[in-house]
Amino acid sequence: MEEDQELERKAIEELLKEAKRGKTRAETMGPMGCLLNMKMMRMKTL
Repeated sequence: MEEDQELERKAIEELLKEAKRGKTRAETMGPMGCLLNMKMMRMKTL
Protein backbone atom coordinates (compact mmCIF):
# COMPACT_ATOMS: atom_id res chain seq x y z
CA MET A 1 0.00 0.00 0.00
CA GLU A 2 2.79 2.41 0.92
CA GLU A 3 4.60 1.55 -2.32
CA ASP A 4 1.50 2.53 -4.33
CA GLN A 5 1.31 5.89 -2.58
CA GLU A 6 5.00 6.55 -3.27
CA LEU A 7 4.55 5.67 -6.94
CA GLU A 8 1.52 7.93 -7.21
CA ARG A 9 3.42 10.80 -5.54
CA LYS A 10 6.30 10.42 -7.99
CA ALA A 11 3.90 10.34 -10.93
CA ILE A 12 2.25 13.55 -9.76
CA GLU A 13 5.65 15.22 -9.34
CA GLU A 14 6.64 14.27 -12.90
CA LEU A 15 3.37 15.57 -14.31
CA LEU A 16 3.87 18.88 -12.51
CA LYS A 17 7.45 19.15 -13.81
CA GLU A 18 6.27 18.51 -17.37
CA ALA A 19 3.50 21.09 -16.99
CA LYS A 20 6.03 23.69 -15.82
CA ARG A 21 8.34 22.88 -18.75
CA GLY A 22 5.39 23.16 -21.14
CA LYS A 23 4.46 26.55 -19.72
CA THR A 24 8.01 27.82 -20.09
CA ARG A 25 8.24 26.41 -23.61
CA ALA A 26 4.95 28.08 -24.59
CA GLU A 27 6.11 31.41 -23.18
CA THR A 28 9.47 31.34 -24.95
CA MET A 29 8.69 29.57 -28.25
CA GLY A 30 4.98 30.12 -28.65
CA PRO A 31 2.52 27.49 -29.83
CA MET A 32 4.95 25.91 -32.31
CA GLY A 33 7.45 25.12 -29.54
CA CYS A 34 5.54 22.04 -28.52
CA LEU A 35 5.37 20.74 -32.09
CA LEU A 36 9.09 21.24 -32.59
CA ASN A 37 9.82 19.40 -29.36
CA MET A 38 7.64 16.45 -30.41
CA LYS A 39 9.49 16.18 -33.72
CA MET A 40 12.81 16.01 -31.89
CA MET A 41 11.47 13.34 -29.55
CA ARG A 42 10.30 11.25 -32.52
CA MET A 43 13.69 11.58 -34.17
CA LYS A 44 15.35 10.43 -30.95
CA THR A 45 13.27 7.24 -30.81
CA LEU A 46 14.03 6.25 -34.40
